[in-house]
Amino acid sequence: MEQWKMSILTGVALIILGAIFAILRNHLSIWLIIVILLGVIDITLGLVRKNR
Repeated sequence: MEQWKMSILTGVALIILGAIFAILRNHLSIWLIIVILLGVIDITLGLVRKNR
Protein backbone atom coordinates (compact mmCIF):
# COMPACT_ATOMS: atom_id res chain seq x y z
CA MET A 1 0.00 0.00 0.00
CA GLU A 2 1.22 3.48 -0.80
CA GLN A 3 2.70 5.59 2.00
CA TRP A 4 0.06 8.35 1.82
CA LYS A 5 -2.79 5.82 2.06
CA MET A 6 -1.23 4.25 5.15
CA SER A 7 -0.82 7.70 6.70
CA ILE A 8 -4.49 8.57 6.13
CA LEU A 9 -5.70 5.21 7.46
CA THR A 10 -3.52 5.57 10.56
CA GLY A 11 -4.88 9.07 11.16
CA VAL A 12 -8.48 7.89 10.84
CA ALA A 13 -7.79 5.01 13.24
CA LEU A 14 -6.26 7.39 15.80
CA ILE A 15 -9.26 9.73 15.62
CA ILE A 16 -11.74 6.85 15.97
CA LEU A 17 -9.86 5.37 18.95
CA GLY A 18 -9.61 8.78 20.61
CA ALA A 19 -13.34 9.36 20.15
CA ILE A 20 -14.23 5.91 21.51
CA PHE A 21 -12.11 6.38 24.63
CA ALA A 22 -13.51 9.89 25.15
CA ILE A 23 -17.07 8.53 24.99
CA LEU A 24 -16.26 5.62 27.31
CA ARG A 25 -14.57 7.85 29.91
CA ASN A 26 -17.17 10.67 29.57
CA HIS A 27 -14.45 13.34 29.44
CA LEU A 28 -11.48 14.42 27.37
CA SER A 29 -8.07 14.13 28.94
CA ILE A 30 -4.98 15.80 27.55
CA TRP A 31 -3.78 12.43 26.21
CA LEU A 32 -6.97 11.87 24.22
CA ILE A 33 -6.69 15.37 22.75
CA ILE A 34 -3.09 14.64 21.75
CA VAL A 35 -4.12 11.35 20.09
CA ILE A 36 -6.88 13.08 18.11
CA LEU A 37 -4.52 15.90 17.07
CA LEU A 38 -1.92 13.36 15.94
CA GLY A 39 -4.61 11.70 13.83
CA VAL A 40 -5.48 15.01 12.17
CA ILE A 41 -1.80 15.77 11.53
CA ASP A 42 -1.27 12.30 10.07
CA ILE A 43 -4.21 12.74 7.68
CA THR A 44 -2.93 16.18 6.66
CA LEU A 45 0.55 14.83 5.93
CA GLY A 46 -0.94 11.95 3.94
CA LEU A 47 -2.92 14.38 1.77
CA VAL A 48 0.16 16.54 1.24
CA ARG A 49 2.15 13.48 0.14
CA LYS A 50 -0.65 12.48 -2.25
CA ASN A 51 -0.68 15.86 -3.96
CA ARG A 52 3.08 15.88 -4.60
